[in-house]
Amino acid sequence: MNRRELLGRIGAVIGASFISDAKATTDNAVAPEISGAAWPTKDNTGPPPGQTRRLHQGDLVLDKAGQSVSGLDIQGVVWVNAPNVTLKDCSVSVSHYVVIAIKNRVTGTRIENCDISGVGFKNDGSHGIRGTGTFLRNNISNVENGITVDDGGDETLIQDNYIHSLLASGSPHYDGIQIDGNISNVTIRHNTIINDHDQTSAIMIDNYFGPISNIVVENNLLLGGGYTIYVDGQFNDHPIAGVSITGNAMGRGRWGITAFNRTSPIYKENIANGKLIALKLGLIGPPTKSGL
Repeated sequence: MNRRELLGRIGAVIGASFISDAKATTDNAVAPEISGAAWPTKDNTGPPPGQTRRLHQGDLVLDKAGQSVSGLDIQGVVWVNAPNVTLKDCSVSVSHYVVIAIKNRVTGTRIENCDISGVGFKNDGSHGIRGTGTFLRNNISNVENGITVDDGGDETLIQDNYIHSLLASGSPHYDGIQIDGNISNVTIRHNTIINDHDQTSAIMIDNYFGPISNIVVENNLLLGGGYTIYVDGQFNDHPIAGVSITGNAMGRGRWGITAFNRTSPIYKENIANGKLIALKLGLIGPPTKSGL
């Protein structure tokens, strides 16, 4: 049984002993806006309005150190194989298991102001961005996992992104952002992440592939999934340390807001009125059977 199958079974067991909806949330508090900036939506992420982009059909391989690409409509996978590559002001769409793939141990990647779409079909297990780097103001949709941070090759900053409308073929288990071990030094700040399915999470942090350390989740708008945020150390003895979840506006998933297992992250100043904010912004409709 793999991680996703196990989590699916666990999510269905309401009141399991390791599951705890953190008590630091309050339903009536006013959402914190620590940065003072508007929540990320389609209106302030992705390429600049009115931009004309040049069509690039087929995969784009970026294999020159320091290469910078902008203003393209890319209908294929972007493969980042060299350090210090920047991709900005582009749209990228493809039916594939990954839309933007950053090679293991490649450092210095920047993905900024891009529309990133997995199309929503023939994309089993798909990732909008997979790898490490700096990911700013991207609009990510139609994939199984918005951003997957893996391989531990670089410090990672995920900020001001809009991750939403997750959709994939096969037997998907949706995560807005997933971190499955052997990862350290990740900051997830001021993103809007909406998982309108009843599984798995807006943010998944677990030790399936190795230890976890120094993960900061702050000032995000997070909604949906089975639980909105997992920090899960059940899979092996790899430690999870230095996880901090602070100042977020949270919307309850199908089973609850938090699922913490064999670990105790810092959890403070989070509030549970994320759905009210999302409704006000027109990001979600009235509640459905999924609970979102």
